[in-house]
Amino acid sequence: MTDSTAAAGAGIGPRLGVGREAEVYAWGDDAVVKLYRPGYRGHGAEAAALASLAGHDVAPSLVDVVKRDGRPGLVLERIVGADMLDLLRRRPWQVLAFARALAGAHLAVHCVEAPADLPDVRQVLAARIEAATLPRELQGFALRVLDGLPSGDRLCHGDYHPGNVMVSGDRVSVIDWSNAARGVPEADHARAILLLRWADPVPGTPLVTRGLMAVGRSLLTRGYARAYADVSRRPLRDLDSWLVVHAAARLSEGLMVEQPRLLALLNRAWQGARVLNR
Repeated sequence: MTDSTAAAGAGIGPRLGVGREAEVYAWGDDAVVKLYRPGYRGHGAEAAALASLAGHDVAPSLVDVVKRDGRPGLVLERIVGADMLDLLRRRPWQVLAFARALAGAHLAVHCVEAPADLPDVRQVLAARIEAATLPRELQGFALRVLDGLPSGDRLCHGDYHPGNVMVSGDRVSVIDWSNAARGVPEADHARAILLLRWADPVPGTPLVTRGLMAVGRSLLTRGYARAYADVSRRPLRDLDSWLVVHAAARLSEGLMVEQPRLLALLNRAWQGARVLNR
């Protein structure tokens, strides 16, 4: 992997996508360049994660690290296909097949040892919980739960959901690694379950569509969790505790529509712990 500075106009083609942290442009015929917006620093984690995944065929290949107009960028293999979220909308009858593919790709990621310079997922979660707007007793409870959870050396995506999984024929590729960290697989698995179960649809989604999505996401969540547990070669530990800390950390993201559900989950866990400790 080399660092280079992209000359004006060199390789850049039409814009293909836009997100909160970055924009994606065509880069020649077989690659794309992901240019990070000023102030966002996820390119380092993404580059490290993709380098560690080389040869595993579960993510786009990292071609180069570039700069354009002072913005860091990653040149990546171009995956021709659709994200799994779009495919689920178009082919909802295949939800269980997609759930198995989602679990299989996630397990493949968790077989990879994380680079040592990626942040520890426990430290990431602690910072987010401390930044969340939470009643003091719930914040303290979540941090105590986190203190009792283990560290690990597996690669964790940090934001794993169908929108970050590309499907091209029989190939499944995980994209958007700016939140990559190292930890135990259960930490990343629990975050995925939280997003599948409770993350709110994009604003403006019609009520009828929301109702259909609720049914489909329940099937997807159960299918993903079952397939992951069935194929995993190790017993899954502390999932409920990881869900608690992820719910608290999710509140730092400012998604007000999700707040009642997340607070209810935290309150139930806190009250249950108080009963057990009497």
